[in-house]
Amino acid sequence: MVIRRSLGAAAPAGPDPFSLADPATVTAILRAAGFDGVAFTDVREPVHYGPDVATALAWIRGFTCTSEVLRRLEPAAAAQTVERLRRALAEHRRDDGVWFDARAWIVTARRGREGTPAAGATVRW
Repeated sequence: MVIRRSLGAAAPAGPDPFSLADPATVTAILRAAGFDGVAFTDVREPVHYGPDVATALAWIRGFTCTSEVLRRLEPAAAAQTVERLRRALAEHRRDDGVWFDARAWIVTARRGREGTPAAGATVRW
């Protein structure tokens, strides 16, 4: 499954896997908190969505972005969308569960501004 965001779509706020999808947003948050030297390291690893399709589907439906989209759809369209998700998950089912390729960042920054607590400390996020 490839999750694509439309160009220009804002990352959702709140507890969501994609809420910090924009490097500029993450950089602004860290700079506002007194960090400099923000750097992103790309990581690509497979992600286990669950031991079976039902568990994986429940996990995905728990994402804020997914639940919000489903909530806005008419009931029949929402049911069709959930079925399409179920089929996509089933296509990625292996003996050891449902797996997808994933991409994330390791974000590092230094607390370096004069007068800030722990100046010179490095944080990994």
